Amino acid sequence: MRFSDIELRIETIVQKFSSGLNIISAVWLTSIALLILSDVIGRELFGSPIYGTNEIVSNSVLSILFLQLPLSILNKNSLRTTIVYGPASQRVKSLINAASYFLALLLFLAIGIGSWPNMIEAWDILEQEGSGIVTIPVYPIRTLVVFVSFVGIIVCSLLIYQALMRPEAFEDD
Repeated sequence: MRFSDIELRIETIVQKFSSGLNIISAVWLTSIALLILSDVIGRELFGSPIYGTNEIVSNSVLSILFLQLPLSILNKNSLRTTIVYGPASQRVKSLINAASYFLALLLFLAIGIGSWPNMIEAWDILEQEGSGIVTIPVYPIRTLVVFVSFVGIIVCSLLIYQALMRPEAFEDD
């Protein structure tokens, strides 16, 4: 197997995995929208809300965002100012891209490492959020943040490699 075949296989795996996370976030977002709609209808028409909706929604927002990040970064849907980037040569653009994705990698690394102790503690105590009738487990959400942070590191590493070794992959930017 040639190096280019391995490279292509890694890119395909990362793309499919990131797409899978994005699909999960889309299904989750649709479910949350239906939950909110049901809660509003139940509250207004029948005087009976769905208990725990606030807790579920507040914990879901972060999760949905994190699940969408790897594919968004992989598809190069990041904000960028074109005042410097636009007129730059292809080599300078590739260095800007590599530096940008390196900073993103450092951010994901900091989030992953910084969230690790909280995740471990959440699992130790089986952390719950909410009061009264409904409590929502928080430890899966904390795990998701750590997991997706490390997926983000992989995605950023791939993009750094592409920016430095195959700058033509960024020509449309």
